Amino acid sequence: MLLAGGKQYRRVMRAALARQYNTTLPAVQETTGGIGMQRSQLGAFLDGLAPMFNEPMGHHPNGTPLYRRYGWIEAGAVTHLIYRAAPYLPTLQARVLALFQGPSGPTADVEVEERFRGGTRIGSRWVGVADLHPLQEAA
Repeated sequence: MLLAGGKQYRRVMRAALARQYNTTLPAVQETTGGIGMQRSQLGAFLDGLAPMFNEPMGHHPNGTPLYRRYGWIEAGAVTHLIYRAAPYLPTLQARVLALFQGPSGPTADVEVEERFRGGTRIGSRWVGVADLHPLQEAA
């Protein structure tokens, strides 16, 4: 747990925690310094909470490690693909094949059903993990 804020704000937060948890306080860290330093410390703390890649499952031909899990997403999962940069495009169902750290952040290798010359086919593509959503989320 990180208490971020000025001295008086942190004092109030400590008092609230003491009242909530009595003598069994959780591990608490506090920011220090001016607002710029506090924001930097908060950013570093939040970065440490970010989902992590788990369960290595191989490598791309270029040597990039592939993983089975990243946060809630795992290989084999069927998700909705909604492009943040093009929300007007229809939602697609995507099956996750693998996950990896791409040049723009966490990336998924997925299969999607694409329209092609009047029919459909299964196509493979790489998409940002942020564009994937659980099936029950999209409506």
